[in-house]
Amino acid sequence: LPSRHLGLVGAGEVPFDIAPWQALAARLTQTINVNALLACCHLDIPPSAPTVLPDPALGNGLTLALARDEAFSFYYPTSLRVLEELGATLVPFRPLHDEALPAVDGVLIGGGFPEMFAAQLAANASMRQSIRQAAAAGMPIYAECGGYMYLMEELVDFAGTAHAMCGVFPGRAAMQQRLQMVGYVEACLRQESVLGPAGTVLHGHEFHFSKESGQAAIARPFVFTKLRNGEQYEAGQQRYRALGSYLHIHFAGCPEAARHFLTQCHAYAEEAGR
Repeated sequence: LPSRHLGLVGAGEVPFDIAPWQALAARLTQTINVNALLACCHLDIPPSAPTVLPDPALGNGLTLALARDEAFSFYYPTSLRVLEELGATLVPFRPLHDEALPAVDGVLIGGGFPEMFAAQLAANASMRQSIRQAAAAGMPIYAECGGYMYLMEELVDFAGTAHAMCGVFPGRAAMQQRLQMVGYVEACLRQESVLGPAGTVLHGHEFHFSKESGQAAIARPFVFTKLRNGEQYEAGQQRYRALGSYLHIHFAGCPEAARHFLTQCHAYAEEAGR
């Protein structure tokens, strides 16, 4: 199975080859007592209450664009399901290939490997312009890690080549030869955002090789606290209704953030007369 700086190469980037999986299955049957292992899995665990109560009325009529292609693929399916259980409809779009955003009320751009596709992302100028115009019009946009890098002015790849990105946020993200951060963090919002009011506390993790620079003195929307040592630092950027940082969250762990995002999307839809 091919790998690179953040782990395994995404399944969507390589042709499926069944041979490694067949070899793994054969080795497992030779070396592991599968029946004994399965017997250990039959535990009497009472069902837990659902984390999020479905509320289809909240997101009724809302459509959210979800960046999903070879460059952006880091999503928790159960996290996205929270938005759907709240009534929103997710519409995939491809920053690498599509000309513009679909007609939507909000945008989600998750993590991935934009650094491996920086030239192609830069070449798709119409998509970058579409996202920049949507942000300027007040459309709620939430971007995590790779998505955050995509919303900056430039992305510098491992070879040191700079590529133009969306320009929603100032500065550049430059790939480094060493891991910059991996671990769980507590993120406290310092100002109102698409994920909640000031004082909202979110839990998530960071995992990135890039380092941001080139921003003047700006008011960062987050204060991150590393859970392993208590170190605190300002993080992320916010402009218009666009919010981005290196944080990865799970909406099932912060359902109020999902609800607040949909509320912001409703506000935008009303402003836009949708």
